[in-house]
Amino acid sequence: MVEKKLTILNHTGLHTRPASQFVKTANQFESEITIQKGDASANGKSIISIIALGASKGSEICLRAEGPDEQEAIDALSTLIENKFGEE
Repeated sequence: MVEKKLTILNHTGLHTRPASQFVKTANQFESEITIQKGDASANGKSIISIIALGASKGSEICLRAEGPDEQEAIDALSTLIENKFGEE
């Protein structure tokens, strides 16, 4: 398992469009992907699960991937988050 702590940087947080981009990217990987925010966790391949987390700008999350391409998944998803989902 690979995990990485990140901060949501984009202005609108993980709302519909960024969550959709996240799921689209996550589904390119075989690994199981989870987002942890406080005591709550979300399936990284489920848009409804991600939106329900309520991760707004400044939220600290822990991204976890487990599977054959876990490092590649973490790298791709981290880049998406760090680049603010192309919003700014």
